[in-house]
Amino acid sequence: MEIMLLLLVSFVLAALLIQGAVEVSAWIVNKVHRHRANKRARIEAELDRKQAELRAAIYSLASQLGAEAHEARKALIRESYLASRDEFLPPR
Repeated sequence: MEIMLLLLVSFVLAALLIQGAVEVSAWIVNKVHRHRANKRARIEAELDRKQAELRAAIYSLASQLGAEAHEARKALIRESYLASRDEFLPPR
């Protein structure tokens, strides 16, 4: 009888220890998952910020190139006009 009681107590204690170990393991796994999710969110936010920054830089450079191209076209038209005017004017 005493042996049965000792076996029962030992089984109950073992079950409690196993249950505690499972709960601690689950808590640790959840903590690791939350940490990874937070890290992933931080990295994605940084990538989004960098993407917006690079997009703004690209648009700025494209605008500058467009303005320079416009000025170059104006200069080319002006020079072409001056050259053609000189070519077709009668000498004085």
